Amino acid sequence: MSTGNELARVAAAETGTGKPEDAVAPETLALIDTYLRDHPGGTERLIPVLHRVQEELGYLPFPVIKAIAERLGISPIQAYGVVSFYHFFTTTPRGRYQLKVCMGTACFVRNANSVLESVHETIGLEVGGVTKDRLFSLEQVRCLGACGLAPAMMVNNEVYGYLTRAGVRKLLQGLRAKARTPHPGGEGGNG
Repeated sequence: MSTGNELARVAAAETGTGKPEDAVAPETLALIDTYLRDHPGGTERLIPVLHRVQEELGYLPFPVIKAIAERLGISPIQAYGVVSFYHFFTTTPRGRYQLKVCMGTACFVRNANSVLESVHETIGLEVGGVTKDRLFSLEQVRCLGACGLAPAMMVNNEVYGYLTRAGVRKLLQGLRAKARTPHPGGEGGNG
């Protein structure tokens, strides 16, 4: 789904009336160029290059969508249409750990609200929000298909079930500690 503001912004980018702060980082342009060089072809590369860039940045800002479109020889509005159509793309930042709390019937009747409340109490995050350090983002979803584990929450691609307030707190504290743990390469852990 797209809003008028998003489409206006894409249109402004297409006509060159975007603001200077809409510039794309040289590292991101290099990532796009390298991907396209290593994967020859035409416009069929749009979805794979969008995935690759979102994997790196965590989301797809409008100037990046425009840069990809230009390199593929398509309109930024065409590229944005693809981004806005597929649920797995996002134009807003998400956290390294994407928390998705199930609010389906089984989870709801087994107190899924307490999971949301525990997330808020532990890391101060509201539904739709992202922590300042971009470590966590929070969504509520209709169903995870894990009704037998209710109440359940998904962290990235892993489902956690039978959650209690204490269990949520322990899980979030563990993820935060994991992110701070240096890896052999000298960087923090990847979630």
